[in-house]
Amino acid sequence: MKGIQVEKVGGSYDYVEDIVKPLPGKNQILIKSLVTAINPVEPFMQSTGMLVLSWPIVLGCDASGVVAEVGEGVGKFQVGDKVFGCTRLGHAGYGTFQEFFLMDENLTFKNEGNLSLEEAATVGVGVLTACLGLIRGLKMDLVTKKVDDSSEWVIIIGAAGAVGSFAVQIAHLCGYKVLAACPQTLLRSKLVESLGADATYSHRLPLEDQLKEIALITGGKFLRVFDASAFGAEAGMAALAKHGDPNAKLKYFSTTNDWIPIDPVEGIEIDLVTLGAIGKSGDEHQREVTAEIAAFIPQLEKLLGNGRLKAMEYEVIGAVGFKEVLKALGVYNNRKGSTKKIVVRVADE
Repeated sequence: MKGIQVEKVGGSYDYVEDIVKPLPGKNQILIKSLVTAINPVEPFMQSTGMLVLSWPIVLGCDASGVVAEVGEGVGKFQVGDKVFGCTRLGHAGYGTFQEFFLMDENLTFKNEGNLSLEEAATVGVGVLTACLGLIRGLKMDLVTKKVDDSSEWVIIIGAAGAVGSFAVQIAHLCGYKVLAACPQTLLRSKLVESLGADATYSHRLPLEDQLKEIALITGGKFLRVFDASAFGAEAGMAALAKHGDPNAKLKYFSTTNDWIPIDPVEGIEIDLVTLGAIGKSGDEHQREVTAEIAAFIPQLEKLLGNGRLKAMEYEVIGAVGFKEVLKALGVYNNRKGSTKKIVVRVADE
């Protein structure tokens, strides 16, 4: 197969044509890759080797395509179905920067036609990470509920990013008032407000100024903070400790930063989001995360299908083909300030 391969830790991204085509096992499907997205995790894995089980490796974990083969026991999908989602990270055969890749049936979204191929490729990593942060980490219920004056606030740090933009939508749909922390540019403020944020503040302010803004806006009516930026632990923990609901026996902080330890604070439960566990079964934590993601997907499919949950805005890089992934990676590494997801059309239908 054609694809983009990395030979070793820190190695270059190379276009090759001799990748072995994977075969779907039990409860797996083989997908023809049509559109793949670029995420921060690809350069992270390429440069550090973390999450990679063996080398050489084809990276890419966020894509949309069409089912080419089904393995034993598959009941949800048939050959020809359009699908999308986040694959297992660092496993041979699962990388989306190649012609065909594997996915686990219960971790795959079906595209009923409500989303374009490009829109579908923007969803998987962002929406599942957001759900792990909100539903698993902050103990929200993935049940739609109207927001009213009595609704509790939730703070989302890094709200204009890929994970944050889905977190704003999901928290709003679950009945929370959303205080979104993001750079206070017109573009980003308008974006998060359009997704359901009730108020915004800048997480680039000095810490004490951030805390004053949080206290003023929420009136202390919050006990949940999600750091979707991976750099908001200090502000999030301080907000809960100093200004969170004083009557709450337990408060919740969740972050996408799972590599820097956070000092425990009495009365605050800390959760580290680990999407890298998806599809893995080596320990109890990986099995729990995989099971929870599988449970999220049917409800998320409904919300995406009826338009209440929206895909990200995107930018298509290059023409059609796997060499365009190399261009897209270059654009990603040099781009600053955009809220659009980078996607590549790697093949025609």
